[in-house]
Amino acid sequence: MHLFTIIWTLTCAAIIAGYSIYLFNKSFSFFREVDENTLSMASNKVELLSFDLKSQSPGWSFKLNVPQITEEVLYKNPILFYLESSDSCLKLPLNNATVGYCAYVYKNTGKVYVTFKSLADGVSNFYVPTSHVSKLKIMIIKSRDKRLYGDWGNQSAKSYIFKELKKAGVNINDYEDTLSYFSNIAAIEFKGHFKESNKTVEKQPNVAFLQNQSQKLSSTG
Repeated sequence: MHLFTIIWTLTCAAIIAGYSIYLFNKSFSFFREVDENTLSMASNKVELLSFDLKSQSPGWSFKLNVPQITEEVLYKNPILFYLESSDSCLKLPLNNATVGYCAYVYKNTGKVYVTFKSLADGVSNFYVPTSHVSKLKIMIIKSRDKRLYGDWGNQSAKSYIFKELKKAGVNINDYEDTLSYFSNIAAIEFKGHFKESNKTVEKQPNVAFLQNQSQKLSSTG
């Protein structure tokens, strides 16, 4: 009888201890899910920035100060760049076969560089007309929506997002189409329109002629 009492006591103690551990783990999982959901909601946004390029053009290279591109953003968030002209707003990099130039974009912490090269050799600097460089629009994607990233923990965000946009039928090269898609799954935050006054290159002597005769643009070495 005494042995049975001991066994019963130990069994009850084990059940109580096990149930306490179960409750602790369940509580920990709940609060972890709450934290993850809160973080996801706080990060579910797309930041928009716009930079005026007309004051810097015509030219072949533009340097912009973009403090919103922090080191963390640079390495963790996909960033899309769109060049707005007088009649379109297209994703960079791009080729303009009609006029004969290609446009490239490079980013670093706090800086963005846009350069134009001749399609003839891909090396020579190309002075684009003012009508081709109105604004540079930037999308910093801070959404963790699975429609963009799939399984956030197992995918490379920067590469996976482009596949998901294509799968959704989004024309990523078109600014309005891309923005429309993002607006359905994330908050859109417009951070402002900025003007840069300093150029990185000197104007050509015949700039006025180029502005009036854009169809006769030629590359320069």
